[in-house]
Order: sequence, then structure tokens, then C-alpha cells
Amino acid sequence: MSASLEPLRATIVRRPRLCLLLFALYVATGVAGLSIGHAPAGTTLIWLPSGIALGALLIFGYAIWPVIFTAAILVLLLAGAPAPAVFMLAAGHTGEALLAAYLVNRYADGRHALRNSRNSFRFTGMLLLAAVAAGATVNALTVTVTGMAPATAYGDAWLALCLGSVVGMLLAAPPIVLVSQGTVIWKVGRTIETIGMLFAVAMTGLLTFFHFPVELRGYPKELLCMPVLLWAAFRLGQRASAVAVIVVAAFAVAGTLLGYGPFVRRTPFDSLVIVQLFVASLAVMTTALAALSADYEVAERQLVELAVTDPLTGLANYRRLLEVMAVEVARADRHGRQFAVVFFDMDGLKRINDELGHLTGSRAVCRLAATLGAALRTTDTAARYGGDEFVVVLSDTDYQGARLVVERTHERLAEDPDVPTLSVSAGIAVYPIDGHTPTTVLAAADRALYANKAERALARRRAAVDIRDATGLVDTVRR
Repeated sequence: MSASLEPLRATIVRRPRLCLLLFALYVATGVAGLSIGHAPAGTTLIWLPSGIALGALLIFGYAIWPVIFTAAILVLLLAGAPAPAVFMLAAGHTGEALLAAYLVNRYADGRHALRNSRNSFRFTGMLLLAAVAAGATVNALTVTVTGMAPATAYGDAWLALCLGSVVGMLLAAPPIVLVSQGTVIWKVGRTIETIGMLFAVAMTGLLTFFHFPVELRGYPKELLCMPVLLWAAFRLGQRASAVAVIVVAAFAVAGTLLGYGPFVRRTPFDSLVIVQLFVASLAVMTTALAALSADYEVAERQLVELAVTDPLTGLANYRRLLEVMAVEVARADRHGRQFAVVFFDMDGLKRINDELGHLTGSRAVCRLAATLGAALRTTDTAARYGGDEFVVVLSDTDYQGARLVVERTHERLAEDPDVPTLSVSAGIAVYPIDGHTPTTVLAAADRALYANKAERALARRRAAVDIRDATGLVDTVRR
């Protein structure tokens, strides 16, 4: 028994405040939903606890089910349900949440279901399936068998339980799951826009679902909610859109129960059925569009990254190099500073490719790229110019600072234990001494590189001649 409770104990110990908050929210929203009534006894059209339970199961795992079961029992006891029905209804609500969590985990990527629109629609389908197959069917049967409602009310009870659970999961589960996926840094502009959006949602809710000085009787006022929700979905992200849907749902339910708005029907039950269908449609649409927008942003970032990144080394490519140099030129002109550009060329890459194969040559290029990245500051930029040539942009750096970078690169390559041993030639240019545009600075660094390569080649030839002369002298002495 102790071993079976260990996962639950670990979950509560790991995040006790969140567990307590979800428990309190489950009880508070459950009691409030059952107290509103307007449905057969033991049922309600407003059942946010289903979404809270689903969110908890997706975050913490199935081990949290005893907490959900306990919270459901407490809600039913506080609502005055008869003892025989309490445990059966609590088991039905808990089983519904467990089934929904299993289906979402199995077919909709679990807690990450809202990352793209395809899984978002699957998420909705799994919720509906769980409510129909478990919660609504079992609990409607319970309230009729235990005498809480007459057998003739089974259809209304089933409809109330199904709609209440599905809408509750659509409203409450997304914000809980999204909040658990890290924090968001809100900038001032985004915060102001979010406040403006919520104000627009509130004004739209008042205009649509309450008595307002502007008379719009006979017009489809409920459509006014959609542009605001589209604003939230495409501009402010999934969390803001989830909150916006909850605010719209609150205004819709409150206004309809008070007798205002386009969904008022002959009885409160009929009115709430229409409202819940409307809220469910808005929630599905907004959740899918927000997921689509988030997926598009990720794809856009990836495309931008691919457009400015060398696929082999992961360094910046030529396009990104020119962008960085343009920024450095503007900054240097504005502050009267210098920056340095270093042109690196790997020595002997053709020989490596010919003798050891192109795969080894590509690996050698990646080794040099990693060495350059390790030798630079976070404010510097390393780019692959093409083939075996690399360019490094050193912000706020003069010629001597660039020389230190070159020496550090030589040292790191000499210390690299991998084979073949790598070496590079380097050419340095400084803005604005060696050029006044990115192109002229690059050309100056390129000329310096080839001058350095010529000097090194001459030094190698002289060394070879000296060795040959020394060998000949030794042979002469021996003879």
C-alpha cells in the first residue's frame, strides 16, 4: 500500500502549492457549478472541475487521481448529494478525467497537444469521447438509479453532464497546461496590448450579453466576440487567448442567466444549453487558431534560422555575415569606435579530402568552426564564408585584440588531440582604417589573408632549404 502511494506522495512533495491550488479550484468551481442548478439533481451544465482534473492529470500524471477523487467527494458532500450517490458520482467524474487524460496522451501528444492545430482538434475529439463514453453515461445513470432524478430526466441529465464536462475541459484544461510549460517574459508593449485586448473582450461581453444603451436587438451580436478572440489568438498567443475565452464564457453565462443576450430561451436549462454550445464552438476555434499561430511562429523562426545559418557548421552564413557587419558599421559610426574582421583559411583541406576522404574533411571543417566559437566572446560573430574560409567579426576590437584572437585560435588548434592536425592562416582588417563599407573591409581582410599565406609559404620554403643545406653539410662532414 505504501509503495502504491509513493508516486502520489512524490507528486505532492514536488509541487505542493500547485496541487493545493488545483484542489481548491476543483472544490470551489464544483460547488459553484452545482449550486447554479437549472439541471436535474446531481448534474450541472457548468462543470469546470472536469478541466481542472484533466489539467492536473496531464501535468502530474495518473498518480494524482486520489486527490481528484477526494475533491469530487468533498464537492458532492458540500452540495448535499445523498450518501449512496456520492462515491458513485465521484468515481464517474474521476474516471472521466482519467479516460480523457489517457486518450489525450495516447492520441494527441499529451500536455503538448496544443502546440499545433492538428493535435488541438484531436484534443477536442478525445474530450468529447471521454465525456460521452464515461462521465455523462455513468453519472446520468447514477442520478436516476439512486433516485436523485426521475428516470424520465435521464436525457436532460446526460446532456447536462456531457456539455458541462466538455466545455469545462475546453475552458479550464488549456490554461492549466499552458501555464505549466514555462514562464513567458512579457515586454511592456505586449503587456499593454494584452490589457487592451482584455478590455475589448469585457466591452464586447457587456455589449453582447447584457443590457446596453446601444440597442442591437435582432442582430447577431454574438459574432462580435470573434474578432477580439482572433486578435488574442494571432497576436498575443495561446495563454492570452485561453484567458480571453474564459472571460467571454463568464459574460455569456452570467448575462444569459440574468435574462439578457441572444441566447435566452423559455427555460434556464434551454438557455444554458445554447450558451454552452456557443462557448464550446468559440473555445475549439480559438484554441485551434492559437495553436496554428504558435506553430507558424515556430516554423518562421526555423526558416529564418535556416536562411542565416550554415548547415554544416551551424555558424552564420554569408547572408548573416553581411547583416552583422552592417550593424557593426552603424554602431561604430554612431559611437566613434572600431571593430575588427579576421579572415581565416584552413591549411591543407584539399590534401585532407584527397588522402582521408571528404567525410574527414567535413569533420575537420566542423572542428575548426567549434574552435572559433570557443575562442570568441558572446558579442562576436563567426561565419563560414565558403568552403574552408571563415570570417570572424570582433565588435569594439582593434588590431591588437584581433591578433590575440588569432593567437588563441592557433593555440587551441595545436592543443586539439584529434587527427589530422589542423592549422589556419589569418588576415586582419579594422574598420574604418582598412575600409568604410562591409565589402571593402572584407576585401582588406582577404588581401591580408593571402599576404599571410604567402609569408608562411615563403617561411616554409626557407625552412626546407635550410634543412636541405644542413643535411648536405652533415653528409659532407661524414664523407
